[in-house]
Amino acid sequence: MATIEISFEKLKQELKNPALSIEDLESILFEFGLEIDGYVEAEDLLKIEVTAERVDLLSFYGLSRALKAYLDVEKYRPIEVMESDLQVNVSQSVVDYGAYTMSAVVKDLNLDDQKIKEIINIQEKLHVTYGRKRKSIAIGVYPLDKIKFPISFDAKAPKDIKFVPLGETQEMTGLEILEKHPTGVAYSKLVGGKKKLLVFIDSNNKILSMPPIINSLDTGKVTENTKEIFIECTGQNLSKLSYTINILVEMFKDIGGKVYSLQVNYPNLKIVSPNPKKPTMQVSIDYLNQVLGTDIDINLASELLERMMYVSKVIDNNKLELIVPKFRTDVLHDNDVADDLARAYGFSNIIPKESRVVSVAEKLEVSIKQEQINNIMCNMGFVEIMPLTLSSTKNSFDDFLIAGKDYVKLGFSAESSLNIVSNWLLPKLLKTLTFNQHRSYPQKIFACDFVVVEDLTKDVKSKNVLKTSCVIADSKITFTEISSVLLRLVNVLGYELKLEKKDYNYYMAGRSATVLVDDKVVGTIGELNPKVLINYNYTVPVCGFEIEI
Repeated sequence: MATIEISFEKLKQELKNPALSIEDLESILFEFGLEIDGYVEAEDLLKIEVTAERVDLLSFYGLSRALKAYLDVEKYRPIEVMESDLQVNVSQSVVDYGAYTMSAVVKDLNLDDQKIKEIINIQEKLHVTYGRKRKSIAIGVYPLDKIKFPISFDAKAPKDIKFVPLGETQEMTGLEILEKHPTGVAYSKLVGGKKKLLVFIDSNNKILSMPPIINSLDTGKVTENTKEIFIECTGQNLSKLSYTINILVEMFKDIGGKVYSLQVNYPNLKIVSPNPKKPTMQVSIDYLNQVLGTDIDINLASELLERMMYVSKVIDNNKLELIVPKFRTDVLHDNDVADDLARAYGFSNIIPKESRVVSVAEKLEVSIKQEQINNIMCNMGFVEIMPLTLSSTKNSFDDFLIAGKDYVKLGFSAESSLNIVSNWLLPKLLKTLTFNQHRSYPQKIFACDFVVVEDLTKDVKSKNVLKTSCVIADSKITFTEISSVLLRLVNVLGYELKLEKKDYNYYMAGRSATVLVDDKVVGTIGELNPKVLINYNYTVPVCGFEIEI
């Protein structure tokens, strides 16, 4: 949750309600889903807490835009993006670096000191919150009259980067900025270990900035005389950058500017930024009412969703077509629309209804099965572990001598060694053994937990699967012992076990098998390949199995 500081008097002017009291505003914000953190009347300083999913409200203009629509003061209409012939060329070295950029141009601005402060404020708010302290997003704003297009987005060695950074009067190299400039020192960890640094360079070979660190003094300082600007944001995720650029250009539109798109040229991809297309979705009023427990008429629902900044059109008696604001990072599903409809309708107006279905709560079958497995394994002398959800392709696949498949890749992770969601448990157990080599042997551990497997037929493109994995580490462990453990587990659960001999890369040749339960393939069992153990820096023989029940 972030806090923004705004002028209450200015907000009342925007809402065209000079008589609005703090108490009235507090009630409005509560229904909308926000809270007042404090108000200093002598300084006309109003602090409002903004929830994490509504990054579009982190500026005065974003908040006033939303409230004007919510209070039916002024309907929101999507921004019209005009075309330009300006281009940004992205080099292969940037692609290899794993970076992307989205850009825009804004013209006909009439800036003053307060507006410039608001521009700086929204940059910093986005950097700290949505951009995770510039780890995933860095933003730059430049006077257009000091730049010659096309612009190049490149990656160069630190010694080859030379410019005067903001706050300095002397030219510095990229390395000197990281070691001596206060901002460079503060954010140097973001590029630590990189042999090259990112730079924006114009056609006059002037460096605009070195993202995510700092802008150039010559081309990166916006003043009250600036009428046209170039905006760029860089990061590792194009979708996140698209949301960011849309939040920014929407604010500049509110300030009075006109937004123009550019063409961003990647080696094998050309994109228009910002994208002028308006995202649409269709929702069922029956579904929305079912989620909320209401009976809202479709025409009323259309009007209410307009107050949440959608452009709404009634298709038939059950369908609404919505143009979704491009800066709304939180609208991903019909349930998000239902949430907005509830806010506009008023949660206090939703009448609780007694359920027509009387039921007695009971455990899910899968939970009962999980408890049974845990009890059986513990009774056989095994210690349960509860592994973490995230993993890496190295630990899960490369170290196990197999190609990864059916896994969900992380779009961005603050910890570079974690890049996937685990889709099996055996690597987690082996890692646990590695960290406990100082303990006595034999070591017998297991896990019965859910993993995430890719499933493109689902709306979230994945599904949860309950798996059971078990390992025994000991100098005298054999396939016979681990198979007897599996046999007992399956028999107690009331199933029939069969093993069919088959070699797997991560097991020793001739000492592994496919596991069939009631004639259905559910997993594998065997003695772990010594190469796998070496990859995990483990020297004691290990047998194990992993099954899905």
